[in-house]
Amino acid sequence: MVITVSLPNFLGRSEAATFRNQLLVALEQKESIAVECAEAGPLPSLWVQLLHSAAVSAKARGLSVSLKAASVECRDSLRAIGFDSAHSALVLE
Repeated sequence: MVITVSLPNFLGRSEAATFRNQLLVALEQKESIAVECAEAGPLPSLWVQLLHSAAVSAKARGLSVSLKAASVECRDSLRAIGFDSAHSALVLE
């Protein structure tokens, strides 16, 4: 089963902590995660790190974290930090 979560409208530090907890719960339940990004603008580096870390943890457990319907701004912010989907645990759909 895959749990789908949406990025919050505001991508601040407190929202990151809440979102991180959602990701941890899903991973503890041994569920892969699809992150709905259609409404997301550029991702702050904190959020990129959070998603990457969750993806690495998921991969180690035989699960996955994917970005679903990532907006152009979201994809651009990933490319700006050198994101390479071929070498990342984070999956872009």
